[in-house]
Amino acid sequence: MPKIRNLLPGILHIPAAKLVLQGRAVKEVPEITPDIQKQIDAKRIAVVKDGEAVEAPAPKLPKPHADYDKMDESEAIDYVGDETDPKVIQSILQTEKRGSVIDALKGRLKEIGDARK
Repeated sequence: MPKIRNLLPGILHIPAAKLVLQGRAVKEVPEITPDIQKQIDAKRIAVVKDGEAVEAPAPKLPKPHADYDKMDESEAIDYVGDETDPKVIQSILQTEKRGSVIDALKGRLKEIGDARK
């Protein structure tokens, strides 16, 4: 059975093939249907060849300030408010567990995104 990879960072849903692929995920399918072929032609899906790495490499994100882990909540929120690189904010967001800091991170990402429009 062939394996396919979602080339998009987000979820890809192909209802006719009863297929939902998470971003960059690989899944084995019974056959390449016409609907799957359309997605391959549109470069949204790729067929994974035998011996090819099944796991997609995770994108490398920059690391936050070296002392970030030692900051208390208010210091972390101040740091996030001053940060201008959305990739650094996303890397912090992947590991942050404090709710108020997560809210600040999401708000800052939105501010940066709105400023770039």
